[in-house]
Amino acid sequence: MQSEQFTHNIRRKRVMSTDGKIIGQIRNISFDAPTGQLKALLIRPDAGFDATGYKLENEAITLPFEAVKDITDFIVVDRYMLR
Repeated sequence: MQSEQFTHNIRRKRVMSTDGKIIGQIRNISFDAPTGQLKALLIRPDAGFDATGYKLENEAITLPFEAVKDITDFIVVDRYMLR
């Protein structure tokens, strides 16, 4: 139940890079079912974010969970790990 609440809370957050650029909002989350470990976040890029050079799949950027640096009001990520 605890991971379900975490997933619900994280899906409402916007994603920002460590250099202060708004990337977008969480679209989906992938995790390893047996362990419950988060694997990746799928981010729907904001209209103002230049997604050139990023791999888009179904209009979402896949972000490995290792790129997450902090989770507060925003999910702060190292955007260079997205490429």
